[in-house]
Amino acid sequence: MVDYVRSPDWINDLIIYEIATRGFTSPQGPGSGTFNSLREKLPYLQSLGINGIWLTGHSLADPQHFYNIWTQYACIEPDVIDPALGSDQEFKDMIAAAHAHGIRIFLDVIEHGVMADSPLVQRKPHWFRGKSWGMVDFDFDLHDPELDAWWVDMWTRYVVAYGVDGFRIDLGMRRADLYARVRENAARAGREIIYINELNYQGALDFSTQSELTRIPPREEFLKLIDLIQRDPPTLLSPHKKRPDEINGPQGYATRWDAAAWAAWLDSVLNRATNNETPPWAYSSGQISSHDNGWEGYEHDNPYTAQGSRCIFGYGSLFSGLVPIFVAGEEFNAPFKALPQLSPHLFGGARPGEGKWLYGGEVQWSALEQPAHQAMLHDVQQLIALRRREPLLRAATNAAPLPMRALEYTSDRPCPPPYARWNATGLIVVAGNHDRTQPVTLSLALPLADLGFAGRTDWRVTELWTGATGTYHHSATARLSVTVPADATPQGGVRVLKLEPAS
Repeated sequence: MVDYVRSPDWINDLIIYEIATRGFTSPQGPGSGTFNSLREKLPYLQSLGINGIWLTGHSLADPQHFYNIWTQYACIEPDVIDPALGSDQEFKDMIAAAHAHGIRIFLDVIEHGVMADSPLVQRKPHWFRGKSWGMVDFDFDLHDPELDAWWVDMWTRYVVAYGVDGFRIDLGMRRADLYARVRENAARAGREIIYINELNYQGALDFSTQSELTRIPPREEFLKLIDLIQRDPPTLLSPHKKRPDEINGPQGYATRWDAAAWAAWLDSVLNRATNNETPPWAYSSGQISSHDNGWEGYEHDNPYTAQGSRCIFGYGSLFSGLVPIFVAGEEFNAPFKALPQLSPHLFGGARPGEGKWLYGGEVQWSALEQPAHQAMLHDVQQLIALRRREPLLRAATNAAPLPMRALEYTSDRPCPPPYARWNATGLIVVAGNHDRTQPVTLSLALPLADLGFAGRTDWRVTELWTGATGTYHHSATARLSVTVPADATPQGGVRVLKLEPAS
């Protein structure tokens, strides 16, 4: 019998913001971000409303291996803070300051291995076997007591000595027993941590069988410690995985997502508890962009996913019962600017400054001087505040019966299918519009009796974003009309209706 973890309750309110430490700020020019310069941005992040940072940059790493830039993924020594980012004390102080602003910190764990020239390889060559990503891989199949103890002690120290709140595990967890020991050590120190896994079980299995990586454990052992599965629905939120001609059809950006893609995505959300490759007790993320956007071969100008879409932010992530994840700058529709040395090739090479990998971008804070970017930031702040204010809009575990249902509707233009979330006191209806040029009007069928509201006659309806209110008789509420303004415009792209019995 597997002893499954009980995830912390605070995950259901988590909103995660991914930061590539070097490109997030530019105190000494492009790519010069540090722990101290990140710390200076914490009041801004608190005002944005996020409460978790996925920090993709803390330990000693190679400055050129991937795309010709410094990346956490080209790890040299995972137990050594990179002095280019700051001192150990500055790292600790930044985390303490984040906590003071109500923000948790999650570190990237590059579990598969380190650079071939790492001092670890010189000191402990028997710890390694095989290669992937141009690096050498840890051999966790050894079950070497020294390697295992080093691994457990290292990540325990990040929690106990520095105050880290959890870990995002790149390419998936392989030794659940080691992470169980880290969690136990953290609990003894009075710390509650979470594990965010990049891959579901099948994805991790496929990857491990295509490389020389340590084999992954049986499914239940693999899944039992995971609190959050990184979820990147390919039909909705992954334009970086498509060729440019697939992204930009003859009608341009507005045709990127069609109604069928949105419907398939919503169906996957509603039915995710039936997917036996993800832990039923865990949460799934509604990831918008991640550092993986803009991989080699991507030639479009901007690798961010949302690019001003309030529909993607609200309908597709914040309100969908998933844990939102997005990348620094996406909240104000930042233009993409590559770091001067960013190559378009995975292992570096020619054409510096022409790469499109989102990890290698320099966040363009100056864009906030322009009204359109200010309006996007204001809208995202409001949408995040709305989610945090309304318990019905928070995340739910994969196994818990989701208070969520797709609604029957008609509309004058193609649009995502609206959905409802409810409890005993009322319901919230979310309607989206992905069209950037035209509003859409929907007529919604509300199965009030099926949702437990038989006999209720009068309803108070509030549009939570605009604040507009009205009272409707049951006959009018059962077929409700809502108009959603064009996406990528101020207060456009999504409408959120709260229905409460008035009698």
